[in-house]
Amino acid sequence: VVRQRDERIAINMPVQGTAADMIKIAMIDIYNEFSKKKLKSKMILQVHDELVFDCEKSELETVKKIVHNKMKNAIKMNVPIEVEMGEGINWYEAHA
Repeated sequence: VVRQRDERIAINMPVQGTAADMIKIAMIDIYNEFSKKKLKSKMILQVHDELVFDCEKSELETVKKIVHNKMKNAIKMNVPIEVEMGEGINWYEAHA
């Protein structure tokens, strides 16, 4: 049982580690792009592979384009990276 657990951990580590690296790189790139464009919208939370933003309504389309681009291109991969987005006045509505 311990060996099976250890094998599972060893196999999952590169996948989970790469995903963690990807989200951190994307966060830095998104922050830098928001600063460069002097956007008022803010990245407020990261949970696993999800980023949550407090977004000015007038900046919504710009923010969506930046986030989509930076998430897809954080790390060059040989497989497509899917980026899903939701929007709403609260977290629940954004996930509906």
